[in-house]
Amino acid sequence: MWNNKAKTTLIFIVCFLVVGIAYFGSVIGSQVANAAPASPSQAHSASVSNKATTNASINRVTTQASAFRVTGIDMSVTPSTTSLWTCGSYIQVVYHAIFHVNSGPNGGTIVFSYTINNGRSQTMEKLTILPGQHLSDFTFTWQGSLPADHFYPEPGGIMVTSPNTLVSKLVAPAGYCR
Repeated sequence: MWNNKAKTTLIFIVCFLVVGIAYFGSVIGSQVANAAPASPSQAHSASVSNKATTNASINRVTTQASAFRVTGIDMSVTPSTTSLWTCGSYIQVVYHAIFHVNSGPNGGTIVFSYTINNGRSQTMEKLTILPGQHLSDFTFTWQGSLPADHFYPEPGGIMVTSPNTLVSKLVAPAGYCR
């Protein structure tokens, strides 16, 4: 039914199609792999600073994005003083940290610990930072009765261990219970 010329032509066309699909499939796949990921919308302010440089020998523009890192930590405490309470009163102290970050092109995870007792013990935590995000909030608390010896509440703060190391200032309510 099929002569040799028809068989040869059919085999040639099939081979050509297979090679073409393999080639264009790999080109399309590499373009998808190099595409920038979409980031979900977020309530944080976002800014990305990239430095563009030109490579004259091949005449193309490349982007050098800054690495993911924590650049600062702002600490505050509420209430700002315990002098309004009598000793033995039950209160809650809220420590608030604002992480300033350079999220880099991919974001990342901040690994840190916090203390509510002047560093004698710490609790480990993680925060996920999205691409383009430059601020992240974290709140932790101490609650208890104000002792007459004014031992609590103690200074609280943050110690970042990844992606870089950074230690915040320690904050505590001022004054003493009455």
